[in-house]
Amino acid sequence: MKKIFTQETNARMNKTHHRLARRSLIQELISGTKAMPVGVSLALACAVLGVPLGCSPESKPKEVSAQTSGFRPADATAGASKPKPQEPKPQEVAQGAPIRPDAAPGSAAGLPSFTPGQVDPAIAAKSYMTLKMTDSEAPEELVKFVASIDRAMMDLQTDANSKQVNSDTILNQGLDLLRMKLTASDRLRNKSTTPDQTAKGWIGKLEALQQMAMFRDVPSADEVRTLSKELSTNEDPRVAKIAQRIQLQLMLVDYRNQSATADQIAAAAKGLLDQAQGPDKGVFMAVAQAAEALSSESQGANPANPGDPANPGAPEPASEAQIACNQIVDALEAKFRDVPDPNIGMMAWRMKIQRLPDFESYLQVLDTRQAMAADPVALTQKASSLMEKIPSPWTAMALSQCATQFEYSGNVDVAKSLLDIAATQLESTKTPEIKAQIEMAVKGFQKRIGSIGQPLALEGLVDTQGQALDKSKYEGKVVLVDFWATWCGPCVAEIPNIRRVYDEKHAEGFEVIAVNLDDQRSDLDEFLGENKMPWSVYVSNDPSKAGMDTALAQELSISAIPFTMLIGRDGNVVAVHVRGKALDEKVQQLLGAKP
Repeated sequence: MKKIFTQETNARMNKTHHRLARRSLIQELISGTKAMPVGVSLALACAVLGVPLGCSPESKPKEVSAQTSGFRPADATAGASKPKPQEPKPQEVAQGAPIRPDAAPGSAAGLPSFTPGQVDPAIAAKSYMTLKMTDSEAPEELVKFVASIDRAMMDLQTDANSKQVNSDTILNQGLDLLRMKLTASDRLRNKSTTPDQTAKGWIGKLEALQQMAMFRDVPSADEVRTLSKELSTNEDPRVAKIAQRIQLQLMLVDYRNQSATADQIAAAAKGLLDQAQGPDKGVFMAVAQAAEALSSESQGANPANPGDPANPGAPEPASEAQIACNQIVDALEAKFRDVPDPNIGMMAWRMKIQRLPDFESYLQVLDTRQAMAADPVALTQKASSLMEKIPSPWTAMALSQCATQFEYSGNVDVAKSLLDIAATQLESTKTPEIKAQIEMAVKGFQKRIGSIGQPLALEGLVDTQGQALDKSKYEGKVVLVDFWATWCGPCVAEIPNIRRVYDEKHAEGFEVIAVNLDDQRSDLDEFLGENKMPWSVYVSNDPSKAGMDTALAQELSISAIPFTMLIGRDGNVVAVHVRGKALDEKVQQLLGAKP
């Protein structure tokens, strides 16, 4: 036991996780709440909720080093020798640099240039260099040709981002491809034999004109503005949706130029949402960008107007931009509240909750650190209020996460109240993954807490020598059942406390059953080789169902550890989540009780 706090073991203790923790959404919400704009980064792929509550074997991180930590050592510059200047590498630009047809060749913001008139041999065979206009007038072939242009444009974008082409190539080849797409799309419309082909022709033309406008082609910019307005009411909803999306993007440009109002943007955004069918990512991004533009504007609104001079404490009246932004976010969250793509749903919820006037007060529920210090009654009331304002499966996810934290800290009543509120969304939630997460939290809690007062079936366990657990060995004794793993920091940190209680109370009838949940038996053997245990350690008798898949862990719906259960002399479970000082007190109480 003396080696438990060695440097190697401490490193192991740092590997703490939670099964539900894909990404700490709550931490993102509470960090920089005032500075974070409503338009969250649309490339961010979140999680479903997860503030680490315990440990899980999933996604164990690699050992952290100076190279993998993402941080620069404090002495990285001080005292270090000055690096030798390096010659600039050919074609070197910032990774992920966007296509900039207007950037000067060889400039810092642009891409490297080659000798005029030369084509880099490495890209000469690329699709965007070799594709030529088709002579076919068959609609089916034209549809395929337009698709090949789209693939070539993607290849061009990829090579631009990886610094393989210069700005001249981007400009020239990009415009050539888009002109071919424009011609082919017009030809497709004229030769179409089905409504679907006609729609694809219109969509191709709109896309080509919009992209050419981004290449600073003025005639295309004028034409796409006129055409998108005409097609915004097209009988084909696909065409109308694309046209309305372009109209919204053009309106944002007009808004920045003060030729469009916030109300007009809100109306256009809500119209686009009404037109969208299903969880359309393109629509989501366009509307979220509109909300971001208005949010940025509203942050600096009325700087000289602090509110009503007669009532200094009164809040400043909401600006037109703020009102419009709130309307857009409300419509966006309602549209994408429960969709198959959980990332979009989560981001829409996040945008909504950050627009609540009293958002910071809800951190009492969303931030488990604040929640643990809050008054339980006030916390439950705040949770109910949040669910009333945003009746979303994502609100349920946040509350169930907070409930699990309370459960594992021993505050079962608060956990139950929060889960009761979260469970109100189960019937209406359609997305299977989200519904499963909420159900797992609610039903898992019921299984664990429901074990109190019942005998525990200690089946399917063998000791490190392969011998089945002998229940008669523990009859008439007070027994702590400790579910743990060597990679779980809090589990290992609790061992000295359990050892102390064991040493003091073992002679009076206190026993420990340690159920190890390591995925690899070798990890346990290595740990026990350094840290001798005075009690028996058990593992699954089925090597194919080890770790969290151990039968007993599954039966109790254990998704995080450490998880402890205390069994009385009568063989029934008396309490769960008993650790620290509470373990000593509860064991003493049970030992003193009459059989």
